[in-house]
Amino acid sequence: MMRRVLVSAATGTIGRATMQLLAGDAAAGTLELLGAARSAKSADTLRLQGFTPVAFDYDAPETLLPALEGVDTVFLITGYTVDMLIHSKRLLDAAKAAGVRHIVHLGALAADDTPHAHFGWHQLIERTIESMGFDFTHLRPNFFMDTVWAGFRHRPDRIVHFVGDRVVSWVSSQDIAAVAAEALRRPDQHKGKTYPLAVEALPVSQIAALFSQVTQTDVQYRPRPAGDLLPSLLRQGMEPVYAAGLAEGVAAIEAGHLPLAGAVYDNIAPIVGRPPVKWRDFILQRLATDPLTPRGQ
Repeated sequence: MMRRVLVSAATGTIGRATMQLLAGDAAAGTLELLGAARSAKSADTLRLQGFTPVAFDYDAPETLLPALEGVDTVFLITGYTVDMLIHSKRLLDAAKAAGVRHIVHLGALAADDTPHAHFGWHQLIERTIESMGFDFTHLRPNFFMDTVWAGFRHRPDRIVHFVGDRVVSWVSSQDIAAVAAEALRRPDQHKGKTYPLAVEALPVSQIAALFSQVTQTDVQYRPRPAGDLLPSLLRQGMEPVYAAGLAEGVAAIEAGHLPLAGAVYDNIAPIVGRPPVKWRDFILQRLATDPLTPRGQ
């Protein structure tokens, strides 16, 4: 029987990229690929991309069990809110009732004994997956390259960050999705695995220098104190409890108190069969595919 795979947050950055990487498998009939859709607009977006949407809303628990019917493997992605805890529980309860076998979970990189909420919540979800008896693959990416690009494309003369001069490690959404796709494609090969995902460690000042070299323009690093992050997140509309936890973790990095903040791992190439994306190639790729849209234009 064909394996059925469900990707939550299928129209988000990581979920969308994972769906695209699995599209060929679905077309070849090696798996049935379902994309979770919270709204009619999301469902239409998935259909236009050639995917099969299923109604799925963490805040409407009655939608979860029908969406998971016959599903073998789930890619569990939650939003940036403290509700990630109850959302994950709802999904896992429904997945258990539906007979789902394997959960691939998108978490965050930190030591197992981390005291910081942003990371600890993800690890609570990991432990719950394990204690409920699912096969599992835990993905633990560190800083997303894409977040830096999102700010740069609107203000291409600067990069703003809150970690000071600390060396931190980075990974692209492309590589995260590629590892996720492999775990969803061949769950038996990746069950019981925890994959830290970070491919290059640089201070943000060196990243700004790379942007300057590649774009042949002056791109400055404008560091801001970690204490400024929480007000910024709240102005952007982030849920306050999660925002406070995230800001606490970034402050610990700025102070040099977060183990693994600059750790690098060489596990992506063996999993996906190609070298990981480093910063220079990431910038070149994005310049070719994601046009700059400076504010005021």
